[in-house]
Formats: sequence, C-alpha cells, structure tokens
Amino acid sequence: MRVFKEEQRFNQWWLIVICILAGIGILLNLARLLDLSGEISTGKLLGSSLGLIVCVGIFFVKMHTKIDKSGIKVWFSPFRFTKKYYHWEDLENAHTRKYRPISEFGGWGIRVFRKHKAYNIKGDKGIQLKTKEGKFFLIGTQQTQNADRVINRYFKNSEE
Repeated sequence: MRVFKEEQRFNQWWLIVICILAGIGILLNLARLLDLSGEISTGKLLGSSLGLIVCVGIFFVKMHTKIDKSGIKVWFSPFRFTKKYYHWEDLENAHTRKYRPISEFGGWGIRVFRKHKAYNIKGDKGIQLKTKEGKFFLIGTQQTQNADRVINRYFKNSEE
C-alpha cells in the first residue's frame, strides 16, 4: 500500500440521539416562546437557529487523513483552516497507538492540551506523531493496520 486515505464522520449512535433530543428541545422551546408572546426576540431566534445549525451541521463534518511519500496530512472539511501537514523529515516519531480520548484529550474533535494536540472523531486508536521540535499530535483512525503499513513504508525510508 503506497497511500493511506481515510474519511471519518461523527456518526456515533449516542451523538445522533443527543442531537435529535437537543433539536426537538430547541424547536419546542421556540414554539412555546412564540405561543406565549406572539413574537420572539431576535436574540432568541438567532440563538435557537445557531443551535439547530450546530445539531445538523455536525453530521456534515468529515475528518480526512492522507499518508503518502511526502508525509501526513489531516483536516476537517468543510473547514480548510484546520489543515495540518507533517513532512517525514520534520518527524522524530510516527506510530499507531491506543489512547484514552477523555482522560488524555478531554473528548473528541479538535483538542489542544499544552504541547499535545489531537484531531479525532471516534474510537480510541490513533496515529501518534512527535515532531523534532518536541510537539505531539494525535490523529484518530479506525484503520490502524493500514496506517501502520504506510507509515512504516515511508517513515523508515526517511530516516536512512
């Protein structure tokens, strides 16, 4: 395998339930506010709309990971500003590992804790990177064996 590509989505059953319940709650609250006064403030309408957009929008977010001969790239679409790129020559270490998402990073998503950063969507397996500057970055993956195969192919070659 010469290139590793993976796309992940927030599609956990518990997250779907939370978003559905939150969406229903927001809609019921809006209906109640409209029923009581006949009108609704712009702030409450804006806040409720934003809540609904987040509840629905989370299911359109995808995390992309690509590993090839030049390095490792990861980003969340549609947010291009989240793009991270690591060239092999900038890395001191790269390997897959099991991790504890809540105790190590405080959950899933874009996570930052001191020198440690993570992009993860679900699960407890990831690609651990350490740069030559001593910074750590973890990329969640559901395909550790395929990721390891491509990392070992290129990372060992870049150390020679």
